[in-house]
Amino acid sequence: MKGRKMNIAAFAVIALMSISLLAVSADAQRRTRTTRPAPQVRVITAPPAVLSNVDTLVTIRRKGVLNVGFATFVPWAMRDKDGNYFGFEIDVAKKLAEDLGVELKLMPAGSSALIGDLMSKRFDILITGMYPTPQRALLVNFSEPYSKSKIELIASRDKMRGKGDEKDYNDEDVTIGVVSGTVYDELAKARFPKAKIQYFDDEAAMMEAVGEGKINAAMASTPGPEFAMKHGGARIFRPLADPMQTMDESFVIRKGDVDFLNYLNTWIRYYERNGWLKERRKYWFDDTDWADRLQ
Repeated sequence: MKGRKMNIAAFAVIALMSISLLAVSADAQRRTRTTRPAPQVRVITAPPAVLSNVDTLVTIRRKGVLNVGFATFVPWAMRDKDGNYFGFEIDVAKKLAEDLGVELKLMPAGSSALIGDLMSKRFDILITGMYPTPQRALLVNFSEPYSKSKIELIASRDKMRGKGDEKDYNDEDVTIGVVSGTVYDELAKARFPKAKIQYFDDEAAMMEAVGEGKINAAMASTPGPEFAMKHGGARIFRPLADPMQTMDESFVIRKGDVDFLNYLNTWIRYYERNGWLKERRKYWFDDTDWADRLQ
């Protein structure tokens, strides 16, 4: 009997110890869960340039002036005999300023400086037939295309007579002209890696160099080559039957200008539908009746 009581007592002690251990273990687990560091939440914010950017559309309407940056290319933007600018891009800029209800300030610049001057807020917008590229899109925003153009190769008849094959121009003795800051540079290097590249500040100087035989060839957008051939006598010719590339042309604005970008895309779609952009392109690119106005 006594032994039985001792067994019962021992069992009771073991049971109490087990319960205590379970309680300690549970408490330890609770403490472990409680003290475990909370998961970090990654907060994504817009780049500082976007957050600090002022609404350009509001600013333009408030100051009453649209500052437009552009480079001179025939027939996008040219000077007439009185020194005034005219051309396809000038018509587009005037129409945009009119619809915004503000004055237009035309601000010419070299092609290589345009994006930098836009980012530094010298301009509100670039209306200069600029081609969207992935590299440029890292710096600025592009609108939907409002026009297209074809990139052509033109050549000096004195230097390249009878040279009608693309491989004739991929030669270390050939110099190809391009306007600085344009996509022609990348395209020329890709298609003619052996040729020398000579840079020009504007298209007029480049076309003159081809016509005078100072360089072998040059790359330009239509209808620039056609205009040069028509008005340059027989000194310039187009050696290749097909264009080298077809590119879109877009408005260019600063990063973060969402409202301005939406407005520009709406503007483009509206004037595409009502035919105004088509009519302007036809006037400037399908004929050269405007040539007599050139400076």
